[in-house]
Amino acid sequence: MKKTAARVALAIAGVGVVIGSAPAFAVTASTTGSTAWSDDGYTFYVKDTKADSRSAYGQYTRIANTGEVRTLWNKSGSGTTVSTTTDSPIWQIRACRQEQFASDSCSSWVIQIG
Repeated sequence: MKKTAARVALAIAGVGVVIGSAPAFAVTASTTGSTAWSDDGYTFYVKDTKADSRSAYGQYTRIANTGEVRTLWNKSGSGTTVSTTTDSPIWQIRACRQEQFASDSCSSWVIQIG
């Protein structure tokens, strides 16, 4: 009886640790020439994935102000990554590529969960 009670108490304590933490889930968005992601919910990255003389950029919104779209440009060239860290959790992201004689191409918005 004591062993069973101890196992139940240990299991409940383990569930409490999982519920009490706020896990961040990685989220990624991609379009031709650009990949954007967040791995911790506060840092946003943009990688230029194509040597095509076009700049890659990513857009994101934060939980503190979901109506304000912020943009992070990567003008450093193919294979490079830039990042920024925010003071409010990231709500949603998308990856974009600057086009020369057309509208910029962007992925769909991806919601950050966690």
